[in-house]
Amino acid sequence: MKAVDANVIIHGRGLNEDLITVPGVMEELKSRKASTSVHSFQIETYTASDESFEKVNEKAEEINSEASKVDQKLLALALDKNVELITDDKELQNLGLHLDAKVSGFLDPVTTEKMSWKLVCPSCGANNCNCGVSPVRKLDQRSSV
Repeated sequence: MKAVDANVIIHGRGLNEDLITVPGVMEELKSRKASTSVHSFQIETYTASDESFEKVNEKAEEINSEASKVDQKLLALALDKNVELITDDKELQNLGLHLDAKVSGFLDPVTTEKMSWKLVCPSCGANNCNCGVSPVRKLDQRSSV
């Protein structure tokens, strides 16, 4: 069994395993081509536990990840079920690696680095300032997997 993101369902050829995902991923599959792809696979839809989602969300905030809430729920489901997550979304792969999840790429190889960012003011460069300018992400740490 493997947890899959929308891109895997859309482009997935040759997958003959049991696949799982979250309801939000199924909502992302609105196009006709994607809908046809969904019917090509045996995909079970589950909801991640609140505990796992909270753990993933906390880590996402800690590293300033831009992974969407749907992607965070998918990662939480993979952790709940202790299964491999297949996605080409680099933000999601990175977040998964920070949580020691089993992560694989589908069309692209999985990222080889774990990264975290900090939020800084683009005007003065400070972490916390009163400039009134929205902070931007700046790479803080990078390490090989």
